[in-house]
Amino acid sequence: DTPSTLTAGKWLKVNAGGTALEETDGPPTFARAQAIATTASLAPETAANLDIPNVAKAYALYSIGTDQPAWVTLYTSQAARTADANRAMTMDPVPGSGVIAEIITGGNYTQWVSPMLMGYNNEATPVSTVYAKVHNKKTTAVAVQITITYLPLEV
Repeated sequence: DTPSTLTAGKWLKVNAGGTALEETDGPPTFARAQAIATTASLAPETAANLDIPNVAKAYALYSIGTDQPAWVTLYTSQAARTADANRAMTMDPVPGSGVIAEIITGGNYTQWVSPMLMGYNNEATPVSTVYAKVHNKKTTAVAVQITITYLPLEV
């Protein structure tokens, strides 16, 4: 009931009938990746919602970076972002509110998350979008570019 030949790099699994072994591809592996998104021009001390598409339904977050002074918050869902829209920068988010992470930068800066944390999309039907709110902390109007470094866990 075992294969008569074996192929390098393949895995063995029990067939659907439970009667023999067969070769198969191994489980998927994922590599660290970056996603970049940019807001429209934001007036000083104003915020905008930013959707970062094609990330993962669940991910390990390594870092959040900005190219301008900004307050960036990542969320589990659009509803969590809406519910948090009026929270002041000096207030901590309520536990369980859907805030995954947030940073405040003074300019072109990357905040490494240590230890890394897990993020996920919590929509009724999960999608691979990360929902963010970006608040311009510069004294002039600018577009803010956000870069997240992550490891996909659920695609």
